[in-house]
Amino acid sequence: MFVDGGEVDKKFFQEGETVFQEGDPGNAAYIVESGSEGIFRSDEGEDVQLATMNMGELFGEMAIIDGSKRMAHAVAMEDSVIVCLPRADLEAMLAKQAPMVKTLIQILADNLRTVHEVYMKRPCSVHDFFNAITFHMDGLGKRIEADKDADPTGEDLKRLKLTEEQMSVLAEHFADYQDKRASVVEVLGKAPDKPDKKVG
Repeated sequence: MFVDGGEVDKKFFQEGETVFQEGDPGNAAYIVESGSEGIFRSDEGEDVQLATMNMGELFGEMAIIDGSKRMAHAVAMEDSVIVCLPRADLEAMLAKQAPMVKTLIQILADNLRTVHEVYMKRPCSVHDFFNAITFHMDGLGKRIEADKDADPTGEDLKRLKLTEEQMSVLAEHFADYQDKRASVVEVLGKAPDKPDKKVG
């Protein structure tokens, strides 16, 4: 998707330069004419990359669609030329759309924000990772046991049990470890669980 014409506002960003910051008002959307931009969100001082926008792709539009502040920050991953689409121009374009189309656009923007929020609640601490591994290994074991065709000889279930035993030893080693990063369940307002000494 390219934008031609003499009236468009194009800006050059050097590699590492910030296009917009998390929390900024959404006063424009952007199209990458050349280069690439990384979309990041801060999590306990760490920048988590949510997406990479390449030539022809639109970004920064959600803050205009739903009127909220920027949920992430954008940084030039390489020297880039970006086309700026002012908020007023995009709002005028949206105003011409049928109500159903505007509603669908709003729903898509809300859904994407929800996906990003859920992603940011991924495991953070060592204990989070142990609990997540325990949960998924337990689910995998139950699934294999329920579907005999998945493991007709039973060898894969034995391998899984061996892996669980190894994880139990590792979990016991970290049982009293105090992670510098807060557990995701602490962030959500619940007390974190220590990893079980017996996994599975």
